[in-house]
Amino acid sequence: MAACVNCYVILQPDILQYEYHAADLSPELALIIEEWCGREISDNDRLCQACVHLVAQEANNRTENPTVRTVSHIFVCISCGISLGQRTGRRRRSLLEGSDLRTYIENQIFPRQVPNEAWACNACWMRAYHNTPRLETEPPVSLEFEAPVVPVQMQTNEVSVPAVIPEEPNVDSVPASSSITVPSSETESWADQMPNIRPPIDTINLVSYARISDTTSHCFVPDCVNPERIRVSRYLKRSILCQYKIYISENARVCHEHSMLYNWDILNEFDFIHSFNRMQIENMLDLLCHRPVGSVLNFEDIENCSDRLCHYWTGLTVANFLSLFNSVGQIETICNKAKTALGMYLVKLRTGESFARIASLFLTSKGTVANYVKKARSCLSTYYVPLHLGVGHMTREQHSVHNLLIPQGLFGTDANNPIVICDGTYIYLQKSSNYLFQKKTYSLHKYRNLVKPFLMVTCDGHIIDAFGPYAATQSDADIMKDLFQNENSPLRSYFRQNDVFILDRGFRDAIGLLTSLGYSIKKPESLDVGERQLSTLKANKSRMVTLCRWVVEVVNGRFKRDFKIFRADYFNCASRNLMTDFKVAAAILNCFHPLITDHPDAEAILTRALERFHMPNTLADYVIEGNINRHRVNFVSLDGQLPHLDVFPVMEMRDLILFSLGIYQIKQARSYYGEHIRENGTFRIEVDTNLLEHSNNSFLLRGRIRSRHQSNKIYCTYILLNLNSGITDWCQRIAQYYCSCIIGKRTIGSCAHVMTIVWYLGWARHQENMPPPPASFLDSILVRDDVENEEDE
Repeated sequence: MAACVNCYVILQPDILQYEYHAADLSPELALIIEEWCGREISDNDRLCQACVHLVAQEANNRTENPTVRTVSHIFVCISCGISLGQRTGRRRRSLLEGSDLRTYIENQIFPRQVPNEAWACNACWMRAYHNTPRLETEPPVSLEFEAPVVPVQMQTNEVSVPAVIPEEPNVDSVPASSSITVPSSETESWADQMPNIRPPIDTINLVSYARISDTTSHCFVPDCVNPERIRVSRYLKRSILCQYKIYISENARVCHEHSMLYNWDILNEFDFIHSFNRMQIENMLDLLCHRPVGSVLNFEDIENCSDRLCHYWTGLTVANFLSLFNSVGQIETICNKAKTALGMYLVKLRTGESFARIASLFLTSKGTVANYVKKARSCLSTYYVPLHLGVGHMTREQHSVHNLLIPQGLFGTDANNPIVICDGTYIYLQKSSNYLFQKKTYSLHKYRNLVKPFLMVTCDGHIIDAFGPYAATQSDADIMKDLFQNENSPLRSYFRQNDVFILDRGFRDAIGLLTSLGYSIKKPESLDVGERQLSTLKANKSRMVTLCRWVVEVVNGRFKRDFKIFRADYFNCASRNLMTDFKVAAAILNCFHPLITDHPDAEAILTRALERFHMPNTLADYVIEGNINRHRVNFVSLDGQLPHLDVFPVMEMRDLILFSLGIYQIKQARSYYGEHIRENGTFRIEVDTNLLEHSNNSFLLRGRIRSRHQSNKIYCTYILLNLNSGITDWCQRIAQYYCSCIIGKRTIGSCAHVMTIVWYLGWARHQENMPPPPASFLDSILVRDDVENEEDE
């Protein structure tokens, strides 16, 4: 398997991990890779997708002076390339500069270079350790005899502890080679020559508990050689003491690697000290006393909380939580425990639990939680939301900066006008005894009670503003009219002529209003009366819109992914705060969530889309005019694994992305493939025999793909191959394609049905491990109809 030339991670042959040939990059990107790696790249060098993304960002932001090398995968074994991230649970070891282990590994991986901060997995580190020559040294012989000790029970004022007194040595048992001075009974006694030993009466041995050494010179985990030394938080000390009965001393330090662990079973592999003094025992008790019984979260001491625990309950790291808290300093004037109030509100948004259940988590009353949440919501809505949400929080020039490459290239203007994507989302409600409210919130489309928040986002996922909630009976067009009909509305003042709006088909009734205001409207095309399939031009226009519009769907998904309160049915009694909570969540996403960036192949995708926009689909005309869908005699069915189909070009994952102009159709192809092979276990492809007899340069394939929506609907998919011997590029080898679905005539990208054939013949069947159909385990969940019929018979 190949490894990334920049971060050295092994590139697995998986659909979600793409690899790129370093030699195929543009000269500008290749130069950056050579500067980072310190050598010239070759045809065999590969790059992972994340590193290609970093190189593209570096090229966009590069100044005259080159920047420091950056890698996408930080914790990677420099020797074998295996990932050593926190989620893998693998132990990693750092390679110190100048060490013999580092020199050994440098020789093993030559000509690759070892970076300053390099890591090795435990297996590679141990291999280097055993193969590294070391000086064999023997422990020196002590010149002074150390008298053995015998435990004696001594009574003290505090506790009965074992003391030690010297025992007279047996002279006969002393080796002759040892230099020992034995006192003479005539001159001096043995006790006179022994030093004055004070018995350590303030120590006690605890068999069930242990402690680490009290030092700040290294990480408290044995054998750890990482240079970082971070003070151990009280939370981590309490966790290890309660779960593993190991006391972490006051002066202990921990490295960055081990500070991120959540499973400390590695401590069971080592032997620690079992003797404790009075101060250490008191510190152990203080750790337990300062922890509220049954409480998990203490936001007043959030600085000592782990990022993992804080993110689990609030969706934010400790640093993000403190940044949010500092942005609403006014909360301290109205609440005694300001951090706790903010934490309770974030837990409410994150979990969607009732006040009673959150109260049991914080060991307080339901009324206290409700009061704290109310105060935190008020402060965030008043002081925090206006800074990160609304048309007033960013200028038009700042908005234009958020235009990505593909939307700007397809729909942008020379003046770099802002591009905005609009869509509504759903928040489900409980049924209501208020019949008027029940009728307005019941959706005949979803068959549920819901309200509609309305979003306007930029091309990279930044939320411009959120509006609503609107009734379920209002369409997207009605909402858009409501926002723009008033000439004094803030949106009319913010947006100008030639600003671009990317919309869905549901906005068609508002197109007239928006066009009259001078806006440029882009939306997918619809079927005309009597049409059963979009024309090639209409299908291409629709694909250009969907190339950009998917961003708003991603943003809608973030709300229900990060804030469970919007995922389940919203309580009717709390619906008055619904939109306030939604806007607070939107402001938090704007502030802390990373923005969407250009795909590494964005420029190639844009170029291919513009080149094929006006390309006619002659294969579609041939199939429709000849009524080929109904012809069965002319086609011979073949197994997709047979060598007859070796004329189909072998493609890489990057080629599939360029063919479909995205990854959505590639993900759908796996699911279609899974249903295609479930009937008889083979992937059947049909070949047109008439075309083979009359042409030596063409090869027509046909596939039958079942619809994922209708069980009795089958789409016929056609792919025309060019067999000219001088053609080696897959772009020219796949001459035309067509599908009988509604968008099957498009030449910009392809539908998922065509992608299924291309994905299988060009990529999947050539993999060593064929990607299995997704969610295959669900096949055995339902009771089979044929089994029931056999039992009835």
